[in-house]
Amino acid sequence: MVRLGFVIGTLLPVALLAVNLALGYGGILVTIGLLVWLGTGILLTPASEDEA
Repeated sequence: MVRLGFVIGTLLPVALLAVNLALGYGGILVTIGLLVWLGTGILLTPASEDEA
């Protein structure tokens, strides 16, 4: 099951970035903000605890 933090930290900025690039809406500041948001989400995502 997908955790909400993963969706908010990774999938949401990717979707918004796709909309931004497809529609040209938001400009460069929004693009930079989404990339920072995505990078922060990736850095803060905990490692999986599967140690089999």
